[in-house]
Amino acid sequence: MAESDAPFPVCLWPECKPAPDQRVFVLALLGASSGRPEARLDARAAARLAARQALAAQLGQPLDTVQLHAPPGQPPQVLGRPDIGLSFSHEAGISLVAVNLDGPIGVDVVQASAPDDWQAVARDYLGPQSLALGAAGFAPAWAALEARLKCCGLDLHEWSAERELRLLAACLPPPLALPCAADPWVGALAWPRWPV
Repeated sequence: MAESDAPFPVCLWPECKPAPDQRVFVLALLGASSGRPEARLDARAAARLAARQALAAQLGQPLDTVQLHAPPGQPPQVLGRPDIGLSFSHEAGISLVAVNLDGPIGVDVVQASAPDDWQAVARDYLGPQSLALGAAGFAPAWAALEARLKCCGLDLHEWSAERELRLLAACLPPPLALPCAADPWVGALAWPRWPV
């Protein structure tokens, strides 16, 4: 996987499917943006089913042989396949599923508009230089941070130079070309810089 500033393409599931030889792919599932508590559970279930269906197709296996497991505090896993990286992200109205058949991966999607307290959050978690990004730059920076943390298997902690260097050395965070650009979301993907 080469470094690139070009946005990584996202497949709008189920209309779009990854190419048969694609080793890294991201699926987007659009859903209702209602505030119902069940909506999040429905989105999670739909994303996990999509991941299983896409993996079954990529691996040439029956759907019932592809099972997912999400141990508390750890990235989701494909049972029996520790070599496959899997990451999910949910925001009102959209879910993303990222798969790396060759190692770790992280994905995140957030609302494009910055929250009211974006400056305090940016200062605490994105670092002192982050205020220069302005409100418009907050969401892409936040999505990239979350994707890198997921890729590296790290929890969210306040910014430190050591954490930032570790994340920059470990992961590439290309932006995502979401298939619904008119909608209010920003996404980021992260995968290892080194071959796995």
